[in-house]
Amino acid sequence: MSKKNKQKEKSQSKFMAFFMVVLIPAVFAIILAVVLLYYLGINVGDTVKQAASFLPFIEGEEEQELSDEELVAQLEHENQSFSQQIQQLESELEARNEEIAELEEQLSEEESDSASTEEIEGAADLEEVTTDVNDIVKTLENMTGSKAADIVSELPEDEAVTYLRLMNVNNRSDILGRLDPELAAQILGQLSN
Repeated sequence: MSKKNKQKEKSQSKFMAFFMVVLIPAVFAIILAVVLLYYLGINVGDTVKQAASFLPFIEGEEEQELSDEELVAQLEHENQSFSQQIQQLESELEARNEEIAELEEQLSEEESDSASTEEIEGAADLEEVTTDVNDIVKTLENMTGSKAADIVSELPEDEAVTYLRLMNVNNRSDILGRLDPELAAQILGQLSN
């Protein structure tokens, strides 16, 4: 009896080995292949049906042949529905084109408004800067020459040249006379340019 059990266990172990090593991986590979083909855009179901229809023992669904009159009627109906869809799409396209034209017009109006606003702001900023510079020049002219010279010596050369260029000649000469000779020479060189 133990021999029969051993033979039975051996046959069961061979079946289990076949089942685990061959059958399960094969089923898994088939499922994986079907999923991959589906995601690649291949219609697996239709392909299998088409391949099975070639087998003689599998009978496929017989397609009903339409008569010529029925086919013509069906095609005319499809043609009419397509014509309606075309008309609807053309009207939608026309409405969208009108909307685009209106939006482009609004955009051009807004761009012209913003450009004129920027010009006005730029002119106001320039006028404000010019007023500030003139005020600084008047302040320096009303100071004593030594105090104005101390202030001008601390300014960057470009600013000092700008202020001195706008002063009257007497005040300019008084301030330059009180500056360090090297600085006064540099400023005079820039004033002459």
